[in-house]
Amino acid sequence: MRNVLLRSFLAVMWCPWALTFVTHNVMAPPRQHSTELHWELPRRDFQHGLLSGIVGAGALSSGQKRAEAASGITSTKPLADVKMVRLKLPQGGFGREYVALKLKVKGSGPYDFMVDSGLTLEMITPHLQKMLGIHEGKNRLSGLAAGGSTVSNALVPLTGAAIAGENEDLALPQLIAAVTSFPQEHIDPNHDPVEGMLGMEVSRLRFYKPGTADTTGLVEIPAVVINESLLIGIRISTPEGNTQPIIGFLDCGSTFSCINWKAAEALGLPPKTDPSYRNSPAVQALGIDGRPLLLPTVKKQISFVGDPIVDPKSGKPTGFEKPPSNWKAWDPVQVAVGDIPVFSQILGDGVTPYQGPAALIGLDILSQRRLILEAGTDNSRARKVAVSPN
Repeated sequence: MRNVLLRSFLAVMWCPWALTFVTHNVMAPPRQHSTELHWELPRRDFQHGLLSGIVGAGALSSGQKRAEAASGITSTKPLADVKMVRLKLPQGGFGREYVALKLKVKGSGPYDFMVDSGLTLEMITPHLQKMLGIHEGKNRLSGLAAGGSTVSNALVPLTGAAIAGENEDLALPQLIAAVTSFPQEHIDPNHDPVEGMLGMEVSRLRFYKPGTADTTGLVEIPAVVINESLLIGIRISTPEGNTQPIIGFLDCGSTFSCINWKAAEALGLPPKTDPSYRNSPAVQALGIDGRPLLLPTVKKQISFVGDPIVDPKSGKPTGFEKPPSNWKAWDPVQVAVGDIPVFSQILGDGVTPYQGPAALIGLDILSQRRLILEAGTDNSRARKVAVSPN
């Protein structure tokens, strides 16, 4: 049943009816909004934020707390109150800063760990492995390195881990981590080294009781878990809603957003051969063969669409639910365009690479507003994504 949900999700998105729609070079400055991505990132004039939850629920803003007090509703006390770390990008860095937190292991530390919702397991550096005296077993993880060569990294148990809180630590169950170096390890001189990354495995923990996130005043976006990757996908479109929706997965481990060339076509952007891309800013990534790939960028504004609208008589989809009237599309950002491996590999079924349009939604978009990602039930792949409307 691998990838069945994704295929169903896309089958509805890529149906012939979409053809009947009627068509009615510098990054924009970041908006001064509170941001909540399973944690609270208050306004950027604050010194630090409060990590209030990685899946399950987000922290309540002061306005929500006042509303609860007036209505007699009792809010749920967070299980962890954690300082948030912003990893400064190097000069000329593209997108928004990475987010990190402090993690203790068996009482030692704390160590800086980057938070990455696009990562499907944890990672620790060889340096941290040596300091903690973690021995390698037979389990290994293979992947693609630069130049197309295959590398193999040890998978080790990470026991005794705890998120370092303001008043008390939050113990985590045993995690499985890949031992590897990564580019963000030495990205910020004030937080050098970053000793690891926390992925979606940790993101299944509930820092609040499930379902207690107050989404009052937020817009709920229908979302699903993409196959076994545990990544969260939504349907994205243009603000006008006059293009075919494409699948976009949320990745707070990416400083910028990226789309493949088929998505560029679906969103009404020029074709790959258009000369306008030659003079646009570009970013570098790894190509499918593991070699450096230069990606052009284009300024683009995106929005979302909801669930399909199905004709009750024929049972066929006739469109998608539009965002509510108070919704304003995210601010335009410089989106990278290119066929990076993550699209074909993660969205594929393990045998056949995915060839359709897709987008990676990074921190340049996610950090614009308060954002809550909520865990689903054990037997459902549906997820709740709630975003400030403007």
